[in-house]
Amino acid sequence: MRGDLIRSILLHTLAIIACILIVFPIAWLVISSFKTMYQIFQIPPPLIFEPTLDNYRRLFFGGQLMNAFFNSLIISAITVIVSLVLAIPASYSLSRLNNAVGRNIGFWILSVRMAPSFAVIVPYFIIMYHLKLIDTIWAVAVTYLVFAIPFSTWLLKITFEELPRELEESALVDGATKAAALMRIILPNAAPMIASVSILTFVLAWNEFLMAFILTSRDARTVPVLITALSGTHKLDWPIMAAITTISMIPAFIFITFVQRYLVKGLTMGSLKS
Repeated sequence: MRGDLIRSILLHTLAIIACILIVFPIAWLVISSFKTMYQIFQIPPPLIFEPTLDNYRRLFFGGQLMNAFFNSLIISAITVIVSLVLAIPASYSLSRLNNAVGRNIGFWILSVRMAPSFAVIVPYFIIMYHLKLIDTIWAVAVTYLVFAIPFSTWLLKITFEELPRELEESALVDGATKAAALMRIILPNAAPMIASVSILTFVLAWNEFLMAFILTSRDARTVPVLITALSGTHKLDWPIMAAITTISMIPAFIFITFVQRYLVKGLTMGSLKS
């Protein structure tokens, strides 16, 4: 009993320390967004201070934030929707190719996702330049899809392989087509993983910087690019950067809040499979 008590205390202590390490930077960032430049650089940092909304006022009425926010939201939504529309049938087909061809194609798709962004950014810039798509949301969205589709396909392929084949076979025996079995049987059972893939794809697209930085200049730049643009040449405007970073976290938090019950279930699908 004493050993169990000590083990429980240690586990709870480690959990509390982990929560503090995760929450503290976010809390510090949010608090800094309500400070002035002078308050941020005070040593020691003031525990009690007069908060100001000037940083948010400059962002919202400066005209830059809303445009970047809208661009990030549209690009992330396009990336999630299109990647799922293409990845679901692709992953389902690969999961039913139970041979060397299916495994090789699946590994090739995964290898595309392994390629570093800086290795392909120059060719994509040249392509988008000749297509006159530089500084448009379409240029950024297409390049994100190049990495999002293989990522989504690989995760969903593993999920479809782990689902019991009897579910699909019983639907086919009852007269359903392959497409009907996919829509009515497979997808509802794979909903947790589809939600998890949606979350991961959205977060990756929302936070991506390199592609958006190279392919945009002003009209289509995203929130991460705007944060860099606001850093300044000679000094960093820390209150503004804290404010825009705080705002940029809100959509991801909202999105995860609505589908969080699927996240853990989706990421652990098959882990307890007998």
